[in-house]
Amino acid sequence: MKNQTFPPVSFADWTSAAEASLKGNPLSKLKTKTAEGIELKPLYTKEDRKTVLSLPGEKPFTRGFQPDPAFPKTDIKMGVDPISAGAAAGIFPADSVFSEIHKQETITINTVPYHLAGANAVQELALALSEAAYLIGMAENKNEAAVKCVIHFAAGPVFFTELAKIRAFRTLWSTFMSAYNLSEHAKPKLSVETSDAMLSVLDPHVNILRIGSAAFSAVIGNIDYLTVKPFDEVAGSTTELSKRIACNISRLLKHEALLDKVMDPGGGSYYIEALTEEIGRRAWDVFADMEEAGGIKQALLSGVIQKDIAAVKSKKEQHIATRRQQMIGTNIYANPEEQIAHLKNEKTKPTFKGTPIEPLEQKRMAEPFEALRLASMQLRQTEQSVAAGLICLGELKKHKPRADYVAGVLAVAGIETIRSESCKTIEEAIQFMERHPLPYYCICGPDELYEQVGEEFGLQFKEAAGGAVVDIAGTWNMAGIDGRIAAGDDIVKKLTDMLLLYKGGGVK
Repeated sequence: MKNQTFPPVSFADWTSAAEASLKGNPLSKLKTKTAEGIELKPLYTKEDRKTVLSLPGEKPFTRGFQPDPAFPKTDIKMGVDPISAGAAAGIFPADSVFSEIHKQETITINTVPYHLAGANAVQELALALSEAAYLIGMAENKNEAAVKCVIHFAAGPVFFTELAKIRAFRTLWSTFMSAYNLSEHAKPKLSVETSDAMLSVLDPHVNILRIGSAAFSAVIGNIDYLTVKPFDEVAGSTTELSKRIACNISRLLKHEALLDKVMDPGGGSYYIEALTEEIGRRAWDVFADMEEAGGIKQALLSGVIQKDIAAVKSKKEQHIATRRQQMIGTNIYANPEEQIAHLKNEKTKPTFKGTPIEPLEQKRMAEPFEALRLASMQLRQTEQSVAAGLICLGELKKHKPRADYVAGVLAVAGIETIRSESCKTIEEAIQFMERHPLPYYCICGPDELYEQVGEEFGLQFKEAAGGAVVDIAGTWNMAGIDGRIAAGDDIVKKLTDMLLLYKGGGVK
């Protein structure tokens, strides 16, 4: 085994093998697109790396501002960023606020409010640079102001994007230093916290995995400070267990993964280098356009930033509502019996004065699903049954895939499902309905059985169901059916409408 060698494989060889495995589908099917609009290829090679790899501590600082490894500290005390905090509250600060900022020991540039409002990595980087340009530009000693800066990011659930974001910032800062005539020592500190946007009150222990992954990406991105949030903090309170786990994640990364012994372990990866470069290039373009149009102040006053971030957030919400992005325990594999107490809804407003602007709407990805579960729980508290009947056509192996899918979708809103035995005739389906009178039924089976039972099945069942809503699993069109539950549909809208049915409304 030790002396075994493998023949060289060309990109063309890989392409042929990949196309064969796709069984007629195009190779483009393996490509995915990020929230930043970057198309990711299934394989990266050295041809994708367009820049020469530098060493840590060397310009353009992609691999680190310092030449030696150091594990991030966890005791950062940040000040308030009046620009981003004001953007979240709907205020652009008065000039007097900024004069006080420069008297402080550190100048905080906090991109977390933009992140929580839905900004992608490119927007976060561009906004960090634009804030830096605004704050450093008004300082008497620009180099001193740059050194005082702490640039604070949130690390989200997309591991490689978060890693590339941190690496790209340093590359951008190198260009920023040249553009604004800063000295080679004018380097800020980088701080990262694990993002609240990716956390859920539902099945909260899954948050430990999300937080651990985010912290890992931040540390290997080479930062100065790391804040790991407790996994249950989004519920409004924490426990000794959650706080201990948060502390232990940092310790594991340091003492078990030994990340204090290496610098930029992702450096040289064709994929990571290409992603870092593309995120950085796009961020600089956005920053340059923003500065040309008047800078961060004008962009916030005009509402351009709010509009651009809202557009990205809308896409993210659509992806999670259609399960294109999955949150385990929240929009998929949910436990319908899980109870949640309440939702944290604390919004602190800054005390400083300024000009009113359009506020950023900060929202976690899981909030629509938590609201569904709360609505379901409230119905149960009034002794209202929140159950749905599944009409299972044909033998088990035929109907089970779609019945399981429908049950999984309904579980997201805490809706219990009652399954029929295998129904072969309309009479058997109607008998089940008579035994279980419910406001909602879904017919589950494969398309070939839908075709076999014919249009009359839907018409007869709907008539027998009286005022109950009858849907079908899949995209098959059947006469008499009210709607469907199918992959790719917006389950938030569907489940919201279904809960209205249980409240006495109707399913749209």
